[in-house]
Amino acid sequence: MTSTPEYSGPAQPPDAPSTARPRNGLGVAALVLGVASLVAALSFVFFPLGFIGGIIAIVLGVIAITRGRTKGATNPGQTGAGIACGVLAVIIAVIFGVRVGTLVANNTSVFTRFDNCIAKAGNRSEVSTCIARFSTDIRP
Repeated sequence: MTSTPEYSGPAQPPDAPSTARPRNGLGVAALVLGVASLVAALSFVFFPLGFIGGIIAIVLGVIAITRGRTKGATNPGQTGAGIACGVLAVIIAVIFGVRVGTLVANNTSVFTRFDNCIAKAGNRSEVSTCIARFSTDIRP
């Protein structure tokens, strides 16, 4: 018993190589980190994280642009948006940092009095009095 191979039609041509240019993963990382940093910077509490993340997003974006030019990446828009968001995050974080630093420097004695008042408070009404005094004494 011999088996003969069956041919069902003409041979298929080999797959042609893809002509799509490579995507730039660092550009995507810069975009994601830039947007996250911008959100953190706007949240006032996390503005130091927004500053750090913004710096990292800018650096990743610059590296991605450089690599994209040499390798021909297809997503330079994402990289540019990541750099823009990173720059905005850094600017907002610096503004918040300066404002908070100025507020604390101008009200050091108010914070000290508030801390002493809270330490001596024995019940909730005294704590409320401390908070009320703090809110009237603090100056922007």
